[in-house]
Amino acid sequence: MEGSTSRGRRVKHQIRKALNATEQCDLLAGHGVKFEICTKEQAEKFLQNNTYFFKIKAFDNNFYRDKDGNYSNLDFAYLQDLSTIDFEFRALILRMTGDIEHALRIRFNNLISRVNEDGYQVVRDYEYDQKEIYRKRSLQEFDPNSDYRNSVYTEGMIDKYLGQKPIWLFWETCSLNSLINCYNSFLQHRKFQDITYPLLYGVRLLRNAASHHNCLFIPPSSTINNTRILDNLMPILLSQRSRIREDTLQLIKSDPLIHDFSCVILSHINLVMSTGMRHYIVSSAETFLERIQRHSEWYQNPKSGCTHLVNQFDAIKLILSEYISFIKKLDINELSDEQQKLIHQPERKPVRHGPRLPSPRTRKRQKRGKQH
Repeated sequence: MEGSTSRGRRVKHQIRKALNATEQCDLLAGHGVKFEICTKEQAEKFLQNNTYFFKIKAFDNNFYRDKDGNYSNLDFAYLQDLSTIDFEFRALILRMTGDIEHALRIRFNNLISRVNEDGYQVVRDYEYDQKEIYRKRSLQEFDPNSDYRNSVYTEGMIDKYLGQKPIWLFWETCSLNSLINCYNSFLQHRKFQDITYPLLYGVRLLRNAASHHNCLFIPPSSTINNTRILDNLMPILLSQRSRIREDTLQLIKSDPLIHDFSCVILSHINLVMSTGMRHYIVSSAETFLERIQRHSEWYQNPKSGCTHLVNQFDAIKLILSEYISFIKKLDINELSDEQQKLIHQPERKPVRHGPRLPSPRTRKRQKRGKQH
């Protein structure tokens, strides 16, 4: 035990200093990482040209280690493969979430036009709501101008229109988080219901993780707040009953990556009207499905200890396959009545609930009748 502790200290000391690619490979080899499928020379080149040690080492958390911290079935090629899959998955997510953000602005604009809304009042309502939220949560005072992100590409329009604050200036300069909050404010004030709104926070979280180059295929360290509407909509998308389908529906409730990716898929289905955008994602999804399955047998080996990673891969493959099938049916108008629910567009909330109440005049007449 003492030897193991002193060894751990030596490893930490080594990591504190900047290691070159050869030293990095030696450090991994000291923990049982093999260089058989991928040679040390190839691994060194990959670490020098394609990634860096801290990032690629994050993926080793998927693999089984013994009490001394050594791996029993891990070749560097596995880490290299996971790193590439993770990169390509992030690229797919960034394209899909970019489509969603653009489509959300289009929907927002169409709803404003539909109710003949004042684009300036929409911003005033949003700013009032934000001030109230900040006040109730005892946060620092909300700064309305903080939503207008100034850069060399936006400073001209900001200088020209900031004093008036039309909604279209807000759209061109705000963050995705502010866009979602403003959209929610509009829905509440104008009594609209949109099934995509609860999904947008999952979209934002995964978009931010992908844009910041966070490793996605690592074991989750926290639980999630489940999005109820996923429980209603994902079974519609995943129409073919199977064990993988049931496992996927369970993962959606517990795994942040699968939960947020489901939010992205459903939002893209509902929001993105452009057939060109849809077809691009279908093509990209088909390419990614081929890539994720290329070395699937590496992770399915029981000695690897990659049970959760395999479950994540199975869930993503199923979700993407069903997305591709859905879009192809949508193109030829062959969606079932149940599948039509996934493309349901925003509608006004009912003004009244329950039976219509009698008018004041009718109530007076009824009262006089009872007295006589």
